Amino acid sequence: MMFLVISAGLGVLAILFRLAALARLTIPLLYTMSMLTVFHGWYQAHTALADNILFALVGLVVLSWLISLGKCVWSFIQEKREDRAAMEYFAYRVRKARENGEDTVSTEGL
Repeated sequence: MMFLVISAGLGVLAILFRLAALARLTIPLLYTMSMLTVFHGWYQAHTALADNILFALVGLVVLSWLISLGKCVWSFIQEKREDRAAMEYFAYRVRKARENGEDTVSTEGL
């Protein structure tokens, strides 16, 4: 019976770590688990310091999320700028082709 409980606990722990890794929360999770188990005596003696360290770690995670979000937004904006430049260049080529009396426009180099 004890083997099943330990196996289930390790399975839940593995799933928890996978989810934490996806959200970049692995280090705060390891810190919390170590404070509650291995370093419990130190945690009891220095609760304010330990909590501030945890808040700093979570703050760094949130900062990494914001930086990633900023990179995604910047990439999206750059992609839209490139698309707009390509459309303007194609429109320019269409106008030039019409001025020259051509019926087709080459898309080479777009």
